[in-house]
Amino acid sequence: LVESSMRRSPLVVALLLGLLVLAGASLDLDDDEDENRGDTSDQNVASVVLEHDLKGNGEWTPRGKLTYTGPKMVTSKSKRLVSVRVEQVELTSDQAQQFQALIDGGRQYRVRMQSNVNDPNSAKVSASIPACMLAAAKFHEIYRVHVDQYGHIRGLWYQTLATECPPEAVKLAAEPVQLVTSVSVDMEGRGPRLAVEPKAKSPEQTIEEEKAKPQQTFFQKYWMYIIGGVVLVSLLQGEDDKGG
Repeated sequence: LVESSMRRSPLVVALLLGLLVLAGASLDLDDDEDENRGDTSDQNVASVVLEHDLKGNGEWTPRGKLTYTGPKMVTSKSKRLVSVRVEQVELTSDQAQQFQALIDGGRQYRVRMQSNVNDPNSAKVSASIPACMLAAAKFHEIYRVHVDQYGHIRGLWYQTLATECPPEAVKLAAEPVQLVTSVSVDMEGRGPRLAVEPKAKSPEQTIEEEKAKPQQTFFQKYWMYIIGGVVLVSLLQGEDDKGG
């Protein structure tokens, strides 16, 4: 009986280890699936109006659109899915003359956009450069949009290929001017959530969300009880062998 019990013990241990490995693998797989679902689902696509102040008096007018694409909640893995595209625009002849006035007055060329891509009335994020510097760069400009994990725009970095204004006076031709714009996105660290009015969910939405949740397998739900039962049975068998 002792020899039989000793032969059975490695078998029970191996069985328990196998169940533990299967449990861990199933849980890891479920976590990976959740992470992958976070990477590919709930994508948020929003167009933001990029405004500029051509007169230098705070009279903001639309210049073009910036399109943001990314998950509603950005994680370390899903941040690769965040992208920003900007519309290439052309200043009309009249707008070019307004820009010339900024240059002549030694003033800044200012741009801005909304901080919450889903709320046009949210606080604005702005940036500026000397108007003469943009003209010196032949209107080649670079934007870097700083975004937090909620997809909110926290900052706007604005630069040109020129590092300083030319010493001589800059004079634009009386014709349209093409702006050549490049943009990139920079993920910030975790920032505070912007104040947003909470929206109550309807019963229909709650039901739909519950239906959308992935169903767990039988083993994923009850693996702890299965392992506990195996341990209990092995212990009881050990007591029976000793009694016999």
